[in-house]
Amino acid sequence: MKHRSRKDRGSVSIEAVLIVPAFLIFLALIAAIGRTAAVREDLHASVVAGARIASLAPSSQSGESSARTAMENQLKQDGVTCIDIDISINSYAVDLSPGQPGEVSASVTCTVPLADLAVPGLPGQIRLTETFSTPIDPYTQ
Repeated sequence: MKHRSRKDRGSVSIEAVLIVPAFLIFLALIAAIGRTAAVREDLHASVVAGARIASLAPSSQSGESSARTAMENQLKQDGVTCIDIDISINSYAVDLSPGQPGEVSASVTCTVPLADLAVPGLPGQIRLTETFSTPIDPYTQ
């Protein structure tokens, strides 16, 4: 049976004091990366849906309104929490005369909160932007 010397006593406590906080910060950093990736994926899904809905609308005005509502509903359904959100739809091409090519684009910017993770050096929030464009069919009215 091996005996510890007096000078080794308490070394486990000191190691735990140094290692546990570093491990917790590492876990919080992984959570921050996961949160941003999940929100980015949800933002992308919303702009794809918004651009598609706007491209199928009979007019640019109704398309923008329908797309905005669809994008907000998609983000709400996905549980995306944004401090600040900005949705933009550009559907002017829907009003072009038949035979002229064009595209509809949707963009969303979301400020994602990260302050609750309390990671030193990590900003309290991060701004994510996603944009998607889809062509309109030039031969429909």
